[in-house]
Amino acid sequence: MWAAPNTAYQPVRRYEKLSVQVAERLRELISSSELRPGDRLPPERVLCDRFQVSRTVIREALSILKAKGLVTSKGGSGVYVRAIQGEDIADSIGLFISTQGHSIPIEDLIEVRCVLEIQIASLVASRVTPAGIAELEQIMTECRQAADDPEVFARKDLEFHMALARLTGNSLLAIILEPFADALYEGRRLASSLPGVMQEAIELHQQILDKVKARDARGAARAMRKHLVQSRRVTLQALSRLNQK
Repeated sequence: MWAAPNTAYQPVRRYEKLSVQVAERLRELISSSELRPGDRLPPERVLCDRFQVSRTVIREALSILKAKGLVTSKGGSGVYVRAIQGEDIADSIGLFISTQGHSIPIEDLIEVRCVLEIQIASLVASRVTPAGIAELEQIMTECRQAADDPEVFARKDLEFHMALARLTGNSLLAIILEPFADALYEGRRLASSLPGVMQEAIELHQQILDKVKARDARGAARAMRKHLVQSRRVTLQALSRLNQK
């Protein structure tokens, strides 16, 4: 149940859009944990009284919070604070990337991967467990088995990278990396169709895995950098060929 103090619900300023102000006040209560996941917000009439605004303003404010995934309605019983999931964050970043009025340069996406994944490789080499190594080896086996299918291979390529991020033990790294990896999938699939690219990628993945297994953090970082340089080169080459058609 909601239990935020009355002082948290102050009348809003009239020179700003009221619904935005109310939404922001409620968001602050959620961010400060005065309203926690699973708590029910006060009824509309109570919120109207606390903020000294109309029901229309309250409903608009709640719509803003629902659009942000912060609250949800439960079948007539009220509006509840929603627990934010990691997938929500990844989906939001992915939506931003895919809905820009102009295309985000492929170089920018690749640069973000370099910033993240070189450090990821280093961390994995320091933290990986025997079970994690077995998982990476299984993905490598599946990569080799898909070496005649660019679409499947591209998925396995990304799976290898996402597994590395997850095996750092830092869940935020996988959440942040996922939408960027997804955004590069089509370019990776096209690149996998170029002669020799899949075999080259397999060899580079194996180099990363060998360094991880040896617990060589610096070596893993260097191997990942080498792989990402290759990935950038063949992705840009594939996209250039596609644009020339």
